[in-house]
Amino acid sequence: MAAALARHVPPGSQLVLALSGGLDSVVLLHLLLSLRTSHPFGLAAVHVHHGLSPSADGWADFCTQLCAAHDVPLTLERVRIDQADPAGVEAAARHARHRVFDGIAADFLLTAHHRDDQAETFLLQALRGAGPKGLAAMAECRHQSGARAARLRPLLGVSRTDLLAVAHAVGLDWVEDESNRDTRYRRNALRHDILPRLGTHFPAVAATLARAAAHQA
Repeated sequence: MAAALARHVPPGSQLVLALSGGLDSVVLLHLLLSLRTSHPFGLAAVHVHHGLSPSADGWADFCTQLCAAHDVPLTLERVRIDQADPAGVEAAARHARHRVFDGIAADFLLTAHHRDDQAETFLLQALRGAGPKGLAAMAECRHQSGARAARLRPLLGVSRTDLLAVAHAVGLDWVEDESNRDTRYRRNALRHDILPRLGTHFPAVAATLARAAAHQA
């Protein structure tokens, strides 16, 4: 992760972390805090409250307390999701979240997407019949039209297994989103059903698919 910061983030830049309270973003916060001395940058966080889960208030409280404990300014953004959106609740939530992200006043907005997420994105794009642009999946750093902050994903080369190992090694706490287990959503179906089956025959499947995405990019 330090290498990703060195590639893209000039010293003194202002970073805002998209903090859900889940494992990935909590580990990313921990890593950023550990790097602030060797690679100086300003750090704040944003939590998007979708209001879809009975646990949503608890997640917001967790993020508030976590950031307060580390003296990281946190912005809590409440959004309203149209559950009748023809594109589906998942897509509506994503669009609402990205509208918040597009308005972030900073040099970089950091999200905690990792190598397993990249593999899932590659498969989703392939199953939609995407060409090279779609199969490139997520870029490590991208300046998006209409967004004030560049999107930076410094964990794209890190597996979720490694993130979990870090969390256990240093005793981090995080929250669990129960919707992540719902295999009615396509990404969850890939994560919990399809990729584990592929992994029994191709043990390095996530790394291989992420590498394929890099070739397309």
